[in-house]
Amino acid sequence: MDRFIETIIGDRCNQGCAESNTELSTALTLETALQLSQKLDQQLKTSQQVIQKTIEDNTETYAKAQKETEKAQNSITKLLEGVDELQAKLGDTETGIQARLDMAIQTKEYKKEQLTSNSAILRCLRQLAGINEGLREMDLMIQGGKLDEAALKILDIEEVLGGIEELEDTRVGEILRNRLEMARMNIKERALQAFHKTIAVEVSHHAALLHAQHETNTNVLFAALDSVEDHGETCQAFNAYIIDTFVKPVLSAPSLELNDKSLDTDFSVCINREGSETEASDVSMIVLELVAFTKRKLGDRAWTDSALVEITQLVLQRCFLKRIPETRADLEAFDKVVGVLSDFESSLLAQCVKPPAEMPIQNAVKRLDELFIEQQCSQALAQARKLAQSTSFAVHSFEEHETWGVEFLRGIIEAAGTQLDSSLEQWAEGQGQMVFPRCIVSESMARAICRVYWLINESAQCTREDLADRLKEAAQCSIDAYLALFPVVHRQQLRRVPALSWQFHNDCLYAAHHAAILARLDQNRLGQWTRTAQTALKRGTVQATAIVDAESRELKSLIDSGVFYSASETVQKQQLGQMHKQVQLAVMQLCAGMKPPALTPQVFYRACGSYLDAVFAATIEGIVGVSDISADDSQVLSDHCHSTLGLSVHFKLDTDILNVYSKLASDQHENGVLWDSDSDGEGDQECARLTREYCKMADKLKQLADILACFISFPPMSWSP
Repeated sequence: MDRFIETIIGDRCNQGCAESNTELSTALTLETALQLSQKLDQQLKTSQQVIQKTIEDNTETYAKAQKETEKAQNSITKLLEGVDELQAKLGDTETGIQARLDMAIQTKEYKKEQLTSNSAILRCLRQLAGINEGLREMDLMIQGGKLDEAALKILDIEEVLGGIEELEDTRVGEILRNRLEMARMNIKERALQAFHKTIAVEVSHHAALLHAQHETNTNVLFAALDSVEDHGETCQAFNAYIIDTFVKPVLSAPSLELNDKSLDTDFSVCINREGSETEASDVSMIVLELVAFTKRKLGDRAWTDSALVEITQLVLQRCFLKRIPETRADLEAFDKVVGVLSDFESSLLAQCVKPPAEMPIQNAVKRLDELFIEQQCSQALAQARKLAQSTSFAVHSFEEHETWGVEFLRGIIEAAGTQLDSSLEQWAEGQGQMVFPRCIVSESMARAICRVYWLINESAQCTREDLADRLKEAAQCSIDAYLALFPVVHRQQLRRVPALSWQFHNDCLYAAHHAAILARLDQNRLGQWTRTAQTALKRGTVQATAIVDAESRELKSLIDSGVFYSASETVQKQQLGQMHKQVQLAVMQLCAGMKPPALTPQVFYRACGSYLDAVFAATIEGIVGVSDISADDSQVLSDHCHSTLGLSVHFKLDTDILNVYSKLASDQHENGVLWDSDSDGEGDQECARLTREYCKMADKLKQLADILACFISFPPMSWSP
């Protein structure tokens, strides 16, 4: 009330003062000013009276209004009490008053909630406007290269966005979060581009170069990457680029030389792909200089821990795993390289932020013996595969029978640059001598067998039983692999070239011979070696059967049954003679390729007997198929049968060659195969004996010739009426 009065008084005074100032400004004399002053006093008194009257009237009015309000409140209270009584008497269904009151209350609550929701929406819209402005500023920062500030702006926007509950699980929220994620990726990409602009890679056939193009504030880049929680991904991507485009090509070259004249601006390595192998110490120095150069240009955080470990593994592969010696004597001299690489690993991995869980080079050094054995096993299998796939088909001829014994083993082992183990030598002395007869085997198989004995000698020197077993297993597998691959790779050649087929047959027998010997040595793997020997024998038998069957069919195809009809006629007789010459030439060529020392006499006799049987059988079949044979035809056909039987002359072998095999004991057996020759006679008698023994059809052909001859000796009888 007092404030209200002061307001009224103040307004009146201000109005009077304004009028007085106007009149006073127009007053010209002091008298006029005095009159005006009196007038103002009178007006002031009048105003005070009016104001006092107004205050009294307003006070009375306020009192009346207050009384009326109390009276209305009492009436409303009585009305509500009456409503409650009426509601209790009649129920809400009749009156509907409670329902209206509830509706009024609900309407009031809804309006209140609507007001609250509208306030929240307004607040959310204001926050979205702020986020939109932040996104605009963020884009400008990214475009301007202020990646660290842009990364901080992303964090601020994410904080604001996370505080807006209304945007949870909404499309708008998802779009904003995707927008921020794209900004993170943009920052990472721009940081990676900045790394690439700082250091460029150039690799040619003769040199590899890292060129520092311009200075970059890498602290800003790393700060930005830390803010967007990069976790080293961008650095790892750049490290992978350096490793793939620079480190790997450099380490793949045999000869390397660091150009240290320009290490301030460039890092250059000269490459010589035809030079001598660079020592491990020089390679280690080059790699350490490379890491130091990149750190000078990009900062201490230029390399991630995983990248440094990968570089260590590359050096390990080049300077350690690929250079493990092939003999135990050289393995002892490998300690110097081991020391250099261990020092390199310590220097390089000491730069890691966190010490690596495993040290690749140290672990490899601990496993050096095992790696040495693994290398020998893998090289043996690789050599067996290479020998089996070779198309040179070089021949390994024995000047005499191969006698297995201590000298044989010592010669093989020393030829490989090592010494025969004493335990193996002692075992061989107790076994005596075992002979493999003179024949032609492939140079590939001979080399494979030498590798097998070298692995067995290495296994005897192993201190760990498991590693020794792996060497023995590799030795056995190399034989199995060779015998399995060769007939598959050279399938067509084996079909077309009989000599190659017989050579592979001998290879199988040679492998079976040595597998049987090793079965005696390695009692723990007796079953495996025995199975290898049996498999080799089976493959040899199958190969021999295949070539004999194929050539027998070829020989039979030369026998034309049509020439046996009217054999006495001039044309037919000439054709019969030509056919015999063709067959004789074919048999001669086949036998010439099989004669000892290409094959042992026993194998030669069996194959030759099969070929002659094919000719004899086809001849018998052709003659028997002729329905009408005249006396003249009988004479010609009988002569032809005797000429065909004359092919048995190919059983005859040179006496000097047979004498070599006759020195073997007649009871020399190897896995059930008789290797020596059982020839005792000479000349035609020996050929006849061998023909009867190895040709099943020879007697039948001779009988047919005799029948035809008998028909000639009894001329046809004349009958008179």
